[in-house]
Amino acid sequence: MPETAPHAQVSWRSLCIGALLALFLNIACPYSVLVLQNAGLTSDYITAGAMMLFFLLVGLVNPLLKLCCRPLALRQGELIVIYAMMIVASAIPTWGLVTNLFHILTRPFYYATPENRWASLIQPLLPSWLVPQEPEAARYFYEGLPLGQSIPWRSWLVPLLAWGSVMLAVYLMMIAAMILLRRPWVEQERLVFPLTQLPLEMLRGGDEHLFPPLFRSPLMWLGFALPFFIQLLRGLHHYFFFIPEIRTYFDPLLLFRNTVHLQIFVNFAIIGLSYFLHLPVAFSVWFFHLLSRAQTGVFNLVGYQTKGINEALTGSSTALSFQGMGAMLALVASILWTARHHLAGTLRAALGLKEAADDRDEILSYRAAVWLWLGGAAFFFFWLLAAGLPPLAALVFVASGQVIFLAVARVIAQGGIGFTASTMLPQPFTVYTLGTAAIGGKGLATISLSYAWAAELRTTVMASAANGLKLAHVGGVRSHRFFWALVLALVVGMLGAGWITLYLNYTYGGINMRQFGVPTIAYGFLQNKLLNPIGPDHIQPRLWFTALGAAVMGLLIWLQHHYLWWPLHYIGLPVSDSWVMGWAWFSVFLGWLLKAIIFKFTGTQGYHTFKPLFLGFIAGQLMGGALWMAVDAALGEAGNFVYIGVP
Repeated sequence: MPETAPHAQVSWRSLCIGALLALFLNIACPYSVLVLQNAGLTSDYITAGAMMLFFLLVGLVNPLLKLCCRPLALRQGELIVIYAMMIVASAIPTWGLVTNLFHILTRPFYYATPENRWASLIQPLLPSWLVPQEPEAARYFYEGLPLGQSIPWRSWLVPLLAWGSVMLAVYLMMIAAMILLRRPWVEQERLVFPLTQLPLEMLRGGDEHLFPPLFRSPLMWLGFALPFFIQLLRGLHHYFFFIPEIRTYFDPLLLFRNTVHLQIFVNFAIIGLSYFLHLPVAFSVWFFHLLSRAQTGVFNLVGYQTKGINEALTGSSTALSFQGMGAMLALVASILWTARHHLAGTLRAALGLKEAADDRDEILSYRAAVWLWLGGAAFFFFWLLAAGLPPLAALVFVASGQVIFLAVARVIAQGGIGFTASTMLPQPFTVYTLGTAAIGGKGLATISLSYAWAAELRTTVMASAANGLKLAHVGGVRSHRFFWALVLALVVGMLGAGWITLYLNYTYGGINMRQFGVPTIAYGFLQNKLLNPIGPDHIQPRLWFTALGAAVMGLLIWLQHHYLWWPLHYIGLPVSDSWVMGWAWFSVFLGWLLKAIIFKFTGTQGYHTFKPLFLGFIAGQLMGGALWMAVDAALGEAGNFVYIGVP
């Protein structure tokens, strides 16, 4: 496929198909995770469910349409619209928002006991318009509805409207930010966007041939066969114990007197994605992970620790968590500085001044994108104030959240590791920057509720939108209708995921299905801060580590930009110590090693020759998981956990 294609229109049928598939993902994923208790289709940046459906659509459905009735076959631009809608909608159903949200809203009422004192400690702090008020709404959510009763929609109406409106505002902010940064990232810096490589290769030549060339490559099918066979054996082993399985997870290495665990996990999708990274980028990803774990190990050996606890879902130590935040702050500062002239042009466009940036190739005018971002930010800010967060805390929370999401989106666009997360969350950063006294009990409760959508950070609308805009650029999709396609995917996704999650919990009972850890973490965070206030002695050392992380990141960025021989790329530092990277690093190392060997002995020609093999690794890993999800759903089997991403 050429770097850019002629302009393509967004057809009505692509909008309808994209909306239906987005709805399907947001219904199928909660059922798969909650009822079947297997791997998540939408739990990571690779958006496995969307990739699986796209593989079938391009490799099976569309060729059949070409044979039966060629005018019905989907064109390249239409397929890009459909895929972009699916990956944006993939950030919603489970870990991204909905399942976490419903459990967070009901847990303090159902699990309140005299021992934990949640009835007096937590319940009075929760705004009445953000949580269902009737006790039966929470009770039946976990125990199932009595015979003859229906879902208590009246109890959920106001909370659903409150959360739906603010999350739509946040998601529109994310899309607007990516529209404003598309040209610097895609056209000026020419970032790789590794997560778009497989769908782009599946589309290449598809309009001219019955099957795209990738599907006619023996190397692709060889790469496909290896992980698919491993997945096949793993699923069969679940049903028939006498069938052996090939292990891809090994006992962790215990380092620094058994205080640091180094996970050894082989995932062919991660190996395949790593092949498309620049060698210095791939090297920095696994190298900085080892370096960060070594730093934690040294701290453990010498007995160094800061006052307070290291929060869940952050780095391996308090020092590493806040160093990671400092690195993200420096990364975002670098992004804004590099794009300063372009962003100034977009601001002039918003104000209607001369010398504004040219936005003819954008899916939304810069004027509209700027005001959309500002409007979303204002709505989010005042929503937080109404929920009980003081103005300064709301400002820090909104700003730190935007920094984290933007930094992670940049890591995905440039580093392409589909399985990663942040080492810091906006909730602990806000608390440890201002202290609990400046936030208050209601403010602490409000930011604890935000764990529903800003906690694990294994998938975000911002990163998906960035990948979608890259695909639209290559496919020549410039229509403003593409923006509305993304909005449609968000709305359909939230409605579908919200309905199925409530239906499943009220039908089967939440306690009978898979339990998520984030709600427990959210209220553990709130209870800990209410009982153990955060003061200056907690704050100062953390801010020093934040400054250290920013300084190191700034130095790495400067060295990268001024010395061609410098071997370490800075992009691996911000997420190096995340818990997800703890699982992914070894596969990144394998992908880097294989690419380095291929380049060493065959050069650029060999790199292009072996591309189908590594694309096959990605497809085989995902489709092997898809096979068993379909089988498990048909047979009603639960617990057949076939790895798609990290455990």
